[in-house]
Amino acid sequence: MARLPYSHELYALARHIVFRCEKEHKASIECKRSHDWPEDCKPESEALIRATNKLYKEALDTAPEQFKEFAECLDQNGLRFARCRDKQKAFEAAYPIVDSQK
Repeated sequence: MARLPYSHELYALARHIVFRCEKEHKASIECKRSHDWPEDCKPESEALIRATNKLYKEALDTAPEQFKEFAECLDQNGLRFARCRDKQKAFEAAYPIVDSQK
């Protein structure tokens, strides 16, 4: 099993998470909007975590170098996307945001 992603790696996957894990992401957001207590949304949050971890592994398998370079750029630049657009473009070319198989 792959290790859990670091924060800069999650930032690198952020757009992918929103689009590729759309169902889980929306369910988690909607639940949090209607509940004040985090435990009330545990099933939705766990589903999003599982989907995100799967996406992380898929990114590592599909575009390992591009993902690593983009994530490291974000880490070195205080998570500022503007400073890493070239790395982001290369990563998204190798691992498109929209899954063509869906």
